[in-house]
Amino acid sequence: MKATPYVASEDSSLLRRAMSSHSGRTCLEIGAGNGGNLVAVSNGFELVVGSDLVRPEMGDWTDANANYVLADLAACFRDKTFDVVAFNPPYLPSDGIGDNATDAGRDGEVPLAFLREALRVVKDTGTIVMLLSAESPVERIGAECGRRNFRLTRMESRHLFYEELAVYEANRPG
Repeated sequence: MKATPYVASEDSSLLRRAMSSHSGRTCLEIGAGNGGNLVAVSNGFELVVGSDLVRPEMGDWTDANANYVLADLAACFRDKTFDVVAFNPPYLPSDGIGDNATDAGRDGEVPLAFLREALRVVKDTGTIVMLLSAESPVERIGAECGRRNFRLTRMESRHLFYEELAVYEANRPG
């Protein structure tokens, strides 16, 4: 299995823009790659943390007072810890996981795993911000959010090359 950090691209900038409209005490980005989004949101939160399976190759996030942990998704965090949880999961359909930076697995199992961890660690009053492609199992993601009393809302989308990407937010109504 390939173990390199995901290098930011147009999809990352779309998520970064959506994340920058939020603020609060705590923010986690699951699958933070090289940490570029952590830098962008560091002024809006008291505590910014990124998690990923591999160490980032760039260190800009340290200058921004962000934190980075080597972890599988959000496994090292307690339930209901963060005001905002964001992620840009691997979203390309695949029969297996050969490259954990891009392969979503069969039936979008990887984006669903990211979501389940996000739902676990976000506060009841918090927001999950996620970037998904048209290939992602959006209906299943919406159903999973609904089972936890979170509402999934499409915020914006963008067509890039051969794919349609969209930012979604999940939060509890009210």
